[in-house]
Amino acid sequence: MNEGIQNIYIRDTETRNTPKPHIVYRVEVHAAVRTWSIWKRYSEFDELNDKLVRIFPNNPLPYEMPIKHYFQSTLGNPALVEERRRGLEEFLRGILFHKDDRWRETDEWKEFLAIPTGRSLDAAAMYTSESWLDECNQVQSITKEIRSLLNRRETHIVRNEVQASHNCGVQAKKNLTTLGVRVSQLESGLIGLAKGSGRDRKTMSEGELRRRQDILNDLKDEKDTLTKLVLANRPDISKSTTPASSVDRASLFRQPIQPISKRVPGPRYANNNINNGINGGINGGINGGINGGINGSTAVQKAPPSRRVFGNTRALPAETELTRGLDNEGLVNLQTTTMEDQERHVEQFSAILSRHKQLGLAINQELEIQNQMLSELDEGIDKTSGKLKFTTRKMNSIK
Repeated sequence: MNEGIQNIYIRDTETRNTPKPHIVYRVEVHAAVRTWSIWKRYSEFDELNDKLVRIFPNNPLPYEMPIKHYFQSTLGNPALVEERRRGLEEFLRGILFHKDDRWRETDEWKEFLAIPTGRSLDAAAMYTSESWLDECNQVQSITKEIRSLLNRRETHIVRNEVQASHNCGVQAKKNLTTLGVRVSQLESGLIGLAKGSGRDRKTMSEGELRRRQDILNDLKDEKDTLTKLVLANRPDISKSTTPASSVDRASLFRQPIQPISKRVPGPRYANNNINNGINGGINGGINGGINGGINGSTAVQKAPPSRRVFGNTRALPAETELTRGLDNEGLVNLQTTTMEDQERHVEQFSAILSRHKQLGLAINQELEIQNQMLSELDEGIDKTSGKLKFTTRKMNSIK
């Protein structure tokens, strides 16, 4: 069955250099139950327009395609790219929202938007080589968003903001569900590309398949880590009495926020138990020492207090519950996320102030116009008053 398309947007553009420099437009298709994106060149839009005109020669399309500039290139011209982006978006949305659905029922329209038809969509055949990589980039953006939500959730927990932390957790779980579905689709899509059953019907080289498999493995590892973080209950961490459990939970919060391709698997934190085990292992055998240290150490479970100093060295501010579970790289990433949030707030305030400034200028302009009108009215009253006095004197002289 066909997907029920609810809306279409073209929000992003990108310059690509192969096979030669050109501009591509990201078409974002919103269906009833899911959303997907495809990258298209202007020539592909033009080809769709020509096909629809040939099929229905007596029925003009709701919106015309933006004209092609023969003496001016879109490369290096942001204004022209933006103008064309808006025109292409109006072209697609005009067809989508028109009361006549004859264009939307054509195979050319469905193929252009990659709308699945017939049975349920086969993920193994839905991707091209480029669209698979584009989907990977979008999935990585989802992982970053989940990380950001988890950081905000921890901040709200420290501040005892229960409702806000709950909302962040719910949103993170929703994004995690979407992440799982899209990673599974990427895995099926890669199998299809390996067999040459993708949309472009091309078989990849073995080296390229290995590279993409590594990317997919990183995404799956990241998904598993985020699942543990999303489901982690911070109060349980402080109450844990099992050494291994304590290490595992602490290590989850100590993992830095990194790009997927650079992440190092495994926990990056060890408490006193593991350190004691390693020290014992140096004297009595590395392997035996590690096992004995983990299982038999009687050291204090609590991690040692941090000696890191933030800000002014005279004040010596103490670490918070949010920073204690992070290493230096994690702190940098947390600070980056916080600064990005602050920058977004500043941009919002800037937009509000700009709007207020425009309102103030409009009010000022209106006041100037009103003052000018009052001045002209005052002058008219003075002239009329003078004429009235002159007429009164004439009438008195006649009497």
